[in-house]
Amino acid sequence: MPHSGKHRSHGLHFLALTDENGRLIRLSAARPGRTHDNTAARHDHILAHLRAVGLGALAGLGFRGLDNDILDPVIVTGYTATRKEDTASPSRQAIRVGIGSPTTESRRNSGVEPAMLR
Repeated sequence: MPHSGKHRSHGLHFLALTDENGRLIRLSAARPGRTHDNTAARHDHILAHLRAVGLGALAGLGFRGLDNDILDPVIVTGYTATRKEDTASPSRQAIRVGIGSPTTESRRNSGVEPAMLR
């Protein structure tokens, strides 16, 4: 069993394929916990198995770049925001700017001035 000296524990990495109801279809071999998702999927030939039976999979962002077939993707992953995009909700953006933060709103509505710092 692999051992982590830093965390003083053992860790294993498994890949599990389930159907839409959560029933287990396939479980990969145990690998050291440091193994990346893409590496484990490549060693287990996940793409070939899915294509052979005509299935697809929804996967996390750890699987980005695994399936580069644009016309017939087998694995679909999410998107990450670029540095220029802001994917925060409008209310979170307002809080970030200071327009709609709960503390600001409560001060405005209460009529009480904030205490002076000494």
